[in-house]
Amino acid sequence: MADQSAFDRNRIETSAVSQTSDILDQLNLPPAMTLFLRKNQRAIWVIVSILVITVVSVALYDSYSNYQSKQAVSALDTAKQAEGEKRVELLQQVTEKYASTPSALWARVELAKIASEKKDRATAIAELKNVDGSISGNNPMKPLVLYRLAGLYEENGDLDTAIGLYQELAVFTGFTADAHYAMGRVYVAMDKKPEAIAQYNQYLSLTEKAGGNGQQDPVRARVEYTIKQLQ
Repeated sequence: MADQSAFDRNRIETSAVSQTSDILDQLNLPPAMTLFLRKNQRAIWVIVSILVITVVSVALYDSYSNYQSKQAVSALDTAKQAEGEKRVELLQQVTEKYASTPSALWARVELAKIASEKKDRATAIAELKNVDGSISGNNPMKPLVLYRLAGLYEENGDLDTAIGLYQELAVFTGFTADAHYAMGRVYVAMDKKPEAIAQYNQYLSLTEKAGGNGQQDPVRARVEYTIKQLQ
């Protein structure tokens, strides 16, 4: 009979089991635990292998994500330094190549700004809606995107949608007063005087609580004048 190969599977498994048994003997574990480990050592090794593979996979993914993020930041910086159509082209490349990174979101914000400057509100709205749908309410970008998106809808004559977005904006600290002021303006455009007055009064209340000499604020003075005109 030919000599058994040193790489024979059964021989390897037998050797592994033997080594495990030797280790268990040396650990001086309670008999019950030793018996349990002997009976289930194959399953235990499978679980350990899975855990090792998982840890390594997560580490590799994190490393790749960090690399992608750095590349995306560099690409965004390059795009923002470009001019004209080249700038648009490079920004679009960032959104496509690094879609899962924050840089891609900022690239879309830049594209929306460019489109807005060209009076292409449809494109600007589409870009910002994409960003809005990709971020959570905890993201610092959220109120900024809502404010600009609401303004674009307002400029485009879609006043109901603008009101809805300003209402969303009103819950964010630091944007509440501005949101009520904007809603007052939109309700005036919609010829909804009671709603406009209510929003403007809310604005006055909020800015008065903010401290300072609010009575001398030109915006507050204009709001107070508008309320009188609406009454």
